[in-house]
Amino acid sequence: MKLITLRGDDCSALSVEPGEDLRSAMQRMNESGRTLLLVTKDSRLMGVIADGDIRRYLAGGGMADEPVQAALNEAPTTLDHETPIPEVRAFMVRRGFEYMPLTDGDNAVALCILDRAPRATELSAIMMAGGLGTRLAPLTDDCPKPLLPLGGKPILSHILDHLKGQGVHRYVFSVSYLSHMVVDHYEDGSGFDCLIDYVHETQRLGTGGPLSLVDPESISDPFLCMNADVLNDIDIGALRDTHESNGWDATMVVLEHTNAIPYGVVDTAQDGSFVEIREKPVQSFRINAGVYMLSKSTLPLIPSGTQYDMPRLFSDLRACGMRCGTYVHSGRWIDIGTTREFERARAIFDDEADAR
Repeated sequence: MKLITLRGDDCSALSVEPGEDLRSAMQRMNESGRTLLLVTKDSRLMGVIADGDIRRYLAGGGMADEPVQAALNEAPTTLDHETPIPEVRAFMVRRGFEYMPLTDGDNAVALCILDRAPRATELSAIMMAGGLGTRLAPLTDDCPKPLLPLGGKPILSHILDHLKGQGVHRYVFSVSYLSHMVVDHYEDGSGFDCLIDYVHETQRLGTGGPLSLVDPESISDPFLCMNADVLNDIDIGALRDTHESNGWDATMVVLEHTNAIPYGVVDTAQDGSFVEIREKPVQSFRINAGVYMLSKSTLPLIPSGTQYDMPRLFSDLRACGMRCGTYVHSGRWIDIGTTREFERARAIFDDEADAR
């Protein structure tokens, strides 16, 4: 995630006047590859206009030959031009802004842009870190679950360490509950040898709905998606190879889970007569591990602005003829969903920290 600061003619190239028509603004965006323009008159900042502003205006019955003035945002967030660039970057990351005008009084001086385009071969990971963690209360009353400490560092940092060790260095965190604490801790990722972007849930979107907030151009194809409270040692390279070699649109990591019945199970015939008794049998199931490899082809199925869970996505993909698969993981997997599981994980990681 690189911060670009445009000044002078470069900044003017991403500016329009309020009297220009919306069609010209759209053409300027297409030519520049950017999604926001400054609206200025004699260097004075009148507002900004984004592609979303134009789409909403046209969807409401507006016309493309009408002036930019009709659809602009007249009260954008700005920063003073003397704000140190590191502070500008931190502010943009914290608030989830891609564009930030810098002003001197009423005049537009520069436009800062967070360039989020990934390298083609670099795997991105989307971390679902916005849960309320209610089952872990009161531990989560004033701390988001991903920041709860294990072995001297947060749950999420253990997950990042594992993923970074396998070459994943670009992330999107979906945050909601106590989001400022997550953003303040990780910022843009530079202090953790990675690049981190954020999407902010303003309503409960479930385990899959936040994908609708992610800019497809900012992530790899395929991309990793996982819950930010699942500790594991999954072989990400093998997972990706399985996904791509099978031509799947979505791959779910699953675990073999056994359930021992502590009683003798009696089998009977339809008429109730005795057949046999099986002493303390063990049943085996495959369960969802909360880790997925997804191709971008799945994203159009994610509805916007509504709660939507990942299991529903797999069902919807199958229903429309797309290909889904599974990858069996047999190593470490701890889902920090309850106080009991958290205490078990803390004992494991505290012992490992002491051993080091």
